[in-house]
Amino acid sequence: MAAWVGAIVMMTGSAGAAWAQIPSAGIDDFKAPPDPRWGAITAADVEAAYRLIRDNHPGATPEIGDPAFRRALEAAHAQAQARAHEATSYQGYAATLNAFANGLGDKHIWSRPTLLPNLVRWPGMVVSKRGERWVITDTDEANHSMMGAALTACDGIPVAEFARRNLGGYRAVWRIGAQQIQAAPWLLIDEENPFIARPKACDFETAGGARTMTLDWLRAKRVDLLPRLQKAVGAGAAGFGLRKVGDGYWIAMEDLDAPGKAVAVQVAAEAAALRAAPFVVLDLRGNGGGSSLIGREVAAALFGKSNVEARLGSLTDTPCGGGDGTWRASAGNIANLEFLLELLGEQNGPEFRKIIGDLIVQAKAAHAKGQPFSGPTHCDRPPAPAKASGQPDGMKGRLIVLTDNKCFSSCLVVVDDFRSLGAYQVGQATDAATRYSEVREIYLPSGYSMFSTLQAVQVDADPDIGPFEPALAYDGDIADTAALERWVTGVAVRQAGPARP
Repeated sequence: MAAWVGAIVMMTGSAGAAWAQIPSAGIDDFKAPPDPRWGAITAADVEAAYRLIRDNHPGATPEIGDPAFRRALEAAHAQAQARAHEATSYQGYAATLNAFANGLGDKHIWSRPTLLPNLVRWPGMVVSKRGERWVITDTDEANHSMMGAALTACDGIPVAEFARRNLGGYRAVWRIGAQQIQAAPWLLIDEENPFIARPKACDFETAGGARTMTLDWLRAKRVDLLPRLQKAVGAGAAGFGLRKVGDGYWIAMEDLDAPGKAVAVQVAAEAAALRAAPFVVLDLRGNGGGSSLIGREVAAALFGKSNVEARLGSLTDTPCGGGDGTWRASAGNIANLEFLLELLGEQNGPEFRKIIGDLIVQAKAAHAKGQPFSGPTHCDRPPAPAKASGQPDGMKGRLIVLTDNKCFSSCLVVVDDFRSLGAYQVGQATDAATRYSEVREIYLPSGYSMFSTLQAVQVDADPDIGPFEPALAYDGDIADTAALERWVTGVAVRQAGPARP
């Protein structure tokens, strides 16, 4: 999530045994018989995941002063240990590890199964969350009449509570609205998680009135359903590039990795035209992060580097350390820094090599002295100057930042930066993260899953980053770029007003 490294991961360990795909033929209620060996496999991987977090995550140390994270880690560990003894299938194993990761409250920490059964079950309907409503947005042919119906309850449980129980523990940090939206399409997908109940009947509000439906659970291939589930989330895809839209310009930047870097180069080349335009839109739909430095490069092109640093500060010369934060000086994290330097040093240039090289030296020195961090863990910042209103000098027109529910990780940092630069945010509310950064993941001992940790902390940052609510929400299909462009140029630009009040 930080300026340089972003979501680069290191994968270590050995691969596990192959998973035999369930054949598509057979009786509909086919399930593998309980296998007690999964309990031991799950317990061993839970302990490995716990040690990964305990020994490498900054928040697991008392020095950071985050007792809430340490409590969450111990509670999630205890729950995972208890569930491990009940696991008698791969599905139970996967659910246990997912719940452990989810219980830590940061989507950067995940369990990523390396093998998944090909078949799931669904009732021929897919749910989307639209505001506070849970709406059927996709069906098979037999259930086409249910399109647009609102799901209100399942097995007598109101849908909000039903979703919290079945999704909140496994697929989403439930306090974050964007993650509820992302998880919603899985509400009526049965992956044979043994720790939740598959509903028998659900209540709907349809155009013809209230209706209770007994669900007919059908087998389907996971790979066939995935595109439909992704579409049902209701997020967009900005793509990449710089183009003229009306009297202004549209910067499409769907990630903050190499393709996003190429767009930043385009923006720098056309900086004079963009600065003179009546409006510029930075489209971040679908952006899950990468390097927030790319966002700083776009800001510098639009406003001038000195103006940006006057408002946001320097990434490399701050009273609280550089833009990559303070790293926990564990052996695993140091090995990952060395891996990053070897893998990415040449392509990212001398400044990157210097920053990572300095981090390695600092982390190794701290580790040798028995100190847990590469640098300071607390920051006595001077009083912040009062925030200037409007945009800084540099742009004639208005900067509009367009977000959807997929904006996460370094995308959040970029949105925060541009909001501080006076940008007008439109679209959907973003996801949220914490001040911990720099993801890496390892294979767990069985090879059936990979588990991630974070390695650094932004000591001068707020504990939580996001969610960021738009000043002007878009209620249409945010994936429909043509319609969205008409709305932005016809409504959002007018609502945003002039660059400076």
